[in-house]
Amino acid sequence: MITVILAIVPMIGLAPASVFGVLAVFSVAMLATTAWLPAAPIIAPAATGAPAASVTGASTGSRRVTIAGLALLACFALWAVSEDSLWAMAGVMGAEQAALTPEGLGLALSGATAGGILGAILVTVVGDRFGRALPLAILLATGGVLKMIESTVTDPTAFIVVFIAWNTVYAVAFLYFVATAAALDADGRWSGPLLAVYLVGSALTPVIGAALVEALGFAGFGIVLGVASFALITPVVLVARFSRAAQAAEPADAAARRPAAPADAEEV
Repeated sequence: MITVILAIVPMIGLAPASVFGVLAVFSVAMLATTAWLPAAPIIAPAATGAPAASVTGASTGSRRVTIAGLALLACFALWAVSEDSLWAMAGVMGAEQAALTPEGLGLALSGATAGGILGAILVTVVGDRFGRALPLAILLATGGVLKMIESTVTDPTAFIVVFIAWNTVYAVAFLYFVATAAALDADGRWSGPLLAVYLVGSALTPVIGAALVEALGFAGFGIVLGVASFALITPVVLVARFSRAAQAAEPADAAARRPAAPADAEEV
């Protein structure tokens, strides 16, 4: 839906009435489809094989997992700032540096979200075949290079192509970050905070991006964003590698947390 909106709005004008009107129409259309969503299953506490308190207590007991989770949150927050700063400044940078029109910007944003969707489908197909550490290292390095290139191109077509390629890499990396957080704790102890720090980091990007552009120019802005991606490769890879070990240990931990059967039940 976002892909379609970003493509349509620039064509009909950027007046508040047209922008919010399109959003309202699509929101009503999506609301009509919510009745098709399946009901969430309700699982009784006894069906989990162990009291919820014991499961939570065991999952929070690992100091190494806690350190890895906090490191992941810090890296993800910095990464979100470096990525969404480009999103925040894309319109200004495209218009001033590449003579990008509002229609061209709409095409870039729409194509970027479509690229993200294709990237998500690709991740679904590939799955965990290559682990998480190697893909994250490649994606962070590629994203850093693309951010540097985006800040230097002056041709509008090249600007759109690089922007779409960068956002596709961005979307795939985002999914691998979430997968790493989920592997650290299947109960969502790190997945929830991960999305929270992402929102906080993203909220600051218009101010941070504008300040960097004003101080360093577009080229310097791109270099800072690219270097940020490169600097995060090592800590992110270390956490991703640890997440595989943590995920592999979960079945054993779950078995250890499962209460033993009563002695009289065994006699029967």
